Amino acid sequence: MYFPRIINWCFPPLWMTLLFQLGDCLLVTTSPTPTQVPTPHTFRFQNPQQCLKNEFYNLNLFDCVPCNEAGEGDGVLGKLQPDRFTCKCPTGHLAIYERGKTWPTCDEICTTDRSDNCTTVWLPQPRPSSAFCSYRYLNSTSAFASQLSVHPLISGIILTRTNPSSSDGDCQSCDVNHNFRYQDFCLASSLLRPYVHYNSFWQATTNPRPDPGAPNHFGDLKFVAFLCLTLRNDTACQQLANLCVLSHYALEKHSPCSAFLLTQVSDVVMKYAHSGEQVRALQPFLFYKKGRTTRDLLSKTLQLADRKELRLFSTTFGLGGNLKRWGSFHLETVNLCPHPAPSLQLALSKEKSEVSCQLTLERLIDLATQQANDEFLTVYLNFSSNWQYLLHQVPILIETLTPENQRAQREEWQLVKRFQLIAASPRDNRLLHTAVPRFEDAHKLQIYRSLRYVEDLELHYSLDKDQPDRVGLPLIRLRYRHIELGAGNSSLSQLHPFRLRISYEQVKRGWDWLVLEVFLPLLLLLALTAAAFRLQNLRRRRKADLCQMSSLMEFLLQLAGNVAYALLGTALLLLILQASSTRLLQILLYPACLLQLLFLGVHLWRSSQLELFLIDWERPRSSCEGQRLNLDSSSLCSSVRTFVAESSVSAWRVLFTANAWIRLSVTQKYSTLAQVFMVVAGYQFLDRFTHGDLGLRCCLITACYLITYLLQLLGHRLFVANPLQKFIDLCSLANISLFSLTEPGFGYYIHGRSPHGFADTDMSSMILQLQRTQTMYGRRGLLMDSDKQAYVILPPRNLHIYLERLLLPFQRSLTGSLSQTMLYQKDIVPSIDGQMERTSIAYASVNRFFCAFIDHAIKDMDYIIKEKSFVEQLLNCEIDNYITESGLTSINPYNQLFNKEFLPDKGTFYIDDSYSFSRVLLLGNHLHIFVLELLILLSIFLLTSNHLIAAAGACVFNMLLRHVFRLWVRRNVSRKTLIDERFLL
Repeated sequence: MYFPRIINWCFPPLWMTLLFQLGDCLLVTTSPTPTQVPTPHTFRFQNPQQCLKNEFYNLNLFDCVPCNEAGEGDGVLGKLQPDRFTCKCPTGHLAIYERGKTWPTCDEICTTDRSDNCTTVWLPQPRPSSAFCSYRYLNSTSAFASQLSVHPLISGIILTRTNPSSSDGDCQSCDVNHNFRYQDFCLASSLLRPYVHYNSFWQATTNPRPDPGAPNHFGDLKFVAFLCLTLRNDTACQQLANLCVLSHYALEKHSPCSAFLLTQVSDVVMKYAHSGEQVRALQPFLFYKKGRTTRDLLSKTLQLADRKELRLFSTTFGLGGNLKRWGSFHLETVNLCPHPAPSLQLALSKEKSEVSCQLTLERLIDLATQQANDEFLTVYLNFSSNWQYLLHQVPILIETLTPENQRAQREEWQLVKRFQLIAASPRDNRLLHTAVPRFEDAHKLQIYRSLRYVEDLELHYSLDKDQPDRVGLPLIRLRYRHIELGAGNSSLSQLHPFRLRISYEQVKRGWDWLVLEVFLPLLLLLALTAAAFRLQNLRRRRKADLCQMSSLMEFLLQLAGNVAYALLGTALLLLILQASSTRLLQILLYPACLLQLLFLGVHLWRSSQLELFLIDWERPRSSCEGQRLNLDSSSLCSSVRTFVAESSVSAWRVLFTANAWIRLSVTQKYSTLAQVFMVVAGYQFLDRFTHGDLGLRCCLITACYLITYLLQLLGHRLFVANPLQKFIDLCSLANISLFSLTEPGFGYYIHGRSPHGFADTDMSSMILQLQRTQTMYGRRGLLMDSDKQAYVILPPRNLHIYLERLLLPFQRSLTGSLSQTMLYQKDIVPSIDGQMERTSIAYASVNRFFCAFIDHAIKDMDYIIKEKSFVEQLLNCEIDNYITESGLTSINPYNQLFNKEFLPDKGTFYIDDSYSFSRVLLLGNHLHIFVLELLILLSIFLLTSNHLIAAAGACVFNMLLRHVFRLWVRRNVSRKTLIDERFLL
């Protein structure tokens, strides 16, 4: 994310999970009891000598389990008897294996005549004819249907001591036409049909014409799978696991590993599923799950049982599934060199922690012959937890198993739990033209087709400097070498390398842990709180309920922007502390860039679509027939007669103000081109000090971009006139006010009413007005003797309703409904087009309405002027929403309750000395834009490692942003101010 791990932004529960996840805690393992299900990695070792008479020892869990408890619900209670490592039916009983049950049902064998006073007559069957039997017979219950005269047929498999097809107690014969012979079992052919597909793996691992006398470990694969998966035979399951290891963890569907992959690796369940295999937790545990499970596993720290050395425990199984040895594990067990193996003491020096040598091919063949594919190791770490000693399986990484195991990303590793030191594939000697006598050394080259041995074995662990009694979970890394023993191209004197080493790293909780585990969750929690507060504020401004889909989407949008800031802040802090990695930066910056792009795009689009009205305060002053006054406009006596000229007011001031607003909307406080130039220059001069480190380069780029940004803001404030104040001055000069609503209950107002009363005049009169303005201090504001011209407004509730009704005729005319607009056309000059007439009428009506509202001339709608408190300014909110006519704060109105749409109330105009209306312009969103540009710059640099491409990407983005935003604002101004778009620049 990783990342990523890296994350669904549409559902708040996932966000809550991300916010309160504080990372990987130290391992706290409780001691499993016989009734508790242990984890697949951690066990409490119990000595087999402690098992009671009715208990068997479970080799997979290292625990004593009662046979009565094991048989409860799976047969007749109390008949299962312990047989060291399993439970079995006692002598004189048959076993019935039913699908879905772990243990068989035991029933006593009774004769047909019942002369032996048999108490349970489930299946009358003759007793064996001889004391020594050659076979045990396995068949389905349907084969005994004719003998089931008492009990109904049970679907399952019956294990008997006598041949089902014989009535005289035969236990020596097995008809190969209808049965398979395997060890001392005589299996009905129908039972093995679901497992015949395993033959394809056996055929793929042998020669086209295999020698029946040659040893082949996969020839009995279908029988082993049947006994393990159907009869739940633990020895057979151990053998199946060993065959999986022997196949080098083959991932084919018909390999011995398929059943283990099916039940132990969740992401491949469907790929390896087969109708004949039951989906259950198959033991022994052989695989680890990929992804986050692997990452969390390798980040564990465990309490050492001995502070001086690693105490390891191992089990060794033979190929047939029998336990050959268990006990303390020393590296001498896996040492192929004649030199002594390193000890397991902690923090050994490099000279004492490694041994390497060259092994001859003859030595490797002798080792393969000695082990005969009959030693399979599983290693455990002895550690303590809650004052109890536990065993934790040591994960094994086979680098040559998959390409992912050779990568640095731990989430992609496929870890296993059992390995083989050396494996050999027997040769079919019938294919040899000349056989070498066995007493000659060259005969060894003809024993095997190939060898596979561990050429590099590394035991890696980590030590915590702050907690010396804890150690990171060890990892065994294996790299195998494959040797083909072809005819004529091999020599017994060939040398092959072998290395055995112990490596460790001392880790300490650095700044990265503090930042990721403490600082980032706090920032995310702050982001969630800010988004919730912002949602509540917007809900009051929009007069909407909280339980709406729009509210949820608004919350997610605000949360996306806040989380982007949190991720960027975390990444910058890691860069400053030099505690970051490329992967971690990618996980933090890529999602932050996408989230900020989403937030800024929606925010700017909403800002460009605000309700905008230009209030013209100009009034007719004279006609052309009278004597011209000194301050009369020359345009009043023009011979051109238009509808606007009818009222002796020019429209050019409105057009000029609208174009000035469009230009102001795309003005920025800083130049992205200057930013990019300084980044490129700084990178060229200072890159040699980073020594090619990607983290330092990212830190250099960020520092150059941030410093240039701050310097530009400082220079803009000191040396550049405030463009917002210049626009306000322009409005006063043009005698035009700007009224805007970003929400139905929130907006901005710029009071541009000229203190001279008019502005439509000639140049000389305008100069006189400017000279008078210098001596008319305190006359431009909305209040008397005040220069405050910018306000944050909470308009009365009825204002928006009145406004919609005024614009309704014009909107209907656009859709072709002219019947409701005819009564407004009596004063229209017939020569003007009908659409222009309706537009002019709508504009004049809206202008008269706003002029009356600002002058407190509407009884049902009024407002008061006040200043925001410090808390309101700090949090950008309004505590008092509306003021009723009685002067009391009205936060929960009753208008809708009493269906009184025009209940008199008052709005609020807050004096805005900080020019908050810049929030709907690029000027007020410069921080959001800067953050997104920085995220784009760093993201592209992480992708390409080229600062020029990254700088160009940030510059192009800014150009596109300004162009698109200008188009949005231009179209909105034309639509909301009723100005034809052809008059806009």
